[in-house]
Amino acid sequence: LKAGDTVAIVAPSGILKDRTDEVELAKALLKSWGLNYVVGEHVFSRNNHFAGTDEERCEDFQKALDDPKISAIWAARGGYGTVRIIDKLDYTKFKKNPKWIIGYSDITALHNQVHNEGYESIHAMMCVSLNENKNGLEETIATFKDALFGSTLSYTLKGSKYNRTGTVAA
Repeated sequence: LKAGDTVAIVAPSGILKDRTDEVELAKALLKSWGLNYVVGEHVFSRNNHFAGTDEERCEDFQKALDDPKISAIWAARGGYGTVRIIDKLDYTKFKKNPKWIIGYSDITALHNQVHNEGYESIHAMMCVSLNENKNGLEETIATFKDALFGSTLSYTLKGSKYNRTGTVAA
């Protein structure tokens, strides 16, 4: 992404009961990076333990997929519910204007779908991951920003003393 791009915040899964603060923090974070944002009409809708009916959640996600002015779609939260709408989504306009799909948890179903369509996505934090003081999230936020803006990411993982070199017979 680049400054001035727009990110859509949607809730294709679980209800965002008492989570308005986190969405406000997400909006402020995007703004601090020079990004614009739009929030899906049904993000705070409620239908049992979902963020609105299947149709409402699908409508918000489809609008974001179809809008050529949207550069990324950021899931407000995961949980359960994405699998209930995934077969209703149409990727025709998305293929003409691909955008990042961002999230984890059951948002992974969307990652799988766009990967099957031949596109990449970002398995990353969601809006509800944020807290007021960002305590313990500094590295997560920094690497999320780096991924969004195309910086090279590099990770070094320390091996475990339980790892052993070996061979496997086929």
